[in-house]
Amino acid sequence: MPRRHWLDPLARRVLQAAGQLPTSPAATPPPPAPPAWTMEVNRASREQWLQLPGCSDDTADLLLRLQQGGVQFSSVDELFRLLELPEQQRRSWEPHLIVHWHGDAPPQPAAAPLDLNNASADELEQLRWPEQRLQGLLRERRRGGFRDLADLQERLCLPASAIEALIGRVCFEAKRAGPSLPLN
Repeated sequence: MPRRHWLDPLARRVLQAAGQLPTSPAATPPPPAPPAWTMEVNRASREQWLQLPGCSDDTADLLLRLQQGGVQFSSVDELFRLLELPEQQRRSWEPHLIVHWHGDAPPQPAAAPLDLNNASADELEQLRWPEQRLQGLLRERRRGGFRDLADLQERLCLPASAIEALIGRVCFEAKRAGPSLPLN
């Protein structure tokens, strides 16, 4: 057992402040405790999603529908971009989320998201989809705006790879009333 200094604690602090005694190393705060539970984003069940603070039934259903369609997230940020979560909710979810990619991650461009419910046919060319798929999108969009990626996937019967390529690249605003006119 190491010998303790014979001075009382107050006298020891005075001598340390005066530089006559070496200071003891500052106590480093303990590392934050790991979360009580974690979940793998690409394999999570509905019950696991609902354990996250503020995760609604609709959000859990959306994520499960994407998962059932074969869609995978390559990062937590990708998930947060899709869900457009507030910063506080992101911070509360992040310690619990683990992402394991089960295949090659698609490249993610930094461009502003394309609004699939309101984009013109010319703007939709950015998707680089075959003409038949673009026509199907326009036809389905006339029936009603898309709610989210899972709705788009189900209504157009798109493969998971097509949906994964859209994450972070598209959004679904409320469909504007009336015809869309050229800006010229």
